Amino acid sequence: MKANYLSKRDAAKLLSRLRELSWAKSLEADKPRNVLRIVEEGFTIYRILGFILCEKDETIFPTVHEEYNRGLLDRLPALIVDMGAVPYIARGADVMRPGVTDFRGKFGKGDLLVIRDERNLKPLSISIALENLDRCREMSKGKIAENIHHVNDRIWKFVQSVKHLIERG
Repeated sequence: MKANYLSKRDAAKLLSRLRELSWAKSLEADKPRNVLRIVEEGFTIYRILGFILCEKDETIFPTVHEEYNRGLLDRLPALIVDMGAVPYIARGADVMRPGVTDFRGKFGKGDLLVIRDERNLKPLSISIALENLDRCREMSKGKIAENIHHVNDRIWKFVQSVKHLIERG
């Protein structure tokens, strides 16, 4: 693990990249200060403007930690899954159409989605849409989203283990 604060220039570059993403366009800041970067094997965690983001395989996404990212997670389109699908998705399974009970927001193929349980609407995972919204509604079976981050995965546990660093600044 390597942790450091980004220079003003690098922080501005990160914010510029984020503003190109539909879910992060409205991030409010002219000059982000104290952007923490924590590099771990396979992914990088950023604390920027109070949010915790992860970059993995050149994809930036909010982690499923509601205490940090509620505002960002609420901006993402969501798939609501039945309670029978919850344990599978929480262990990293991709999202299958029969387990989805509702769609919230519009999305296209390749967009980020937050997967939520139907009872409490708690975020379970961040996934990438494999089809657009209309196609997903038409489908009765098959995989519709690829899970890239979920509760209790390596990223989630890592963020839990470095809370002391995240909350310091």
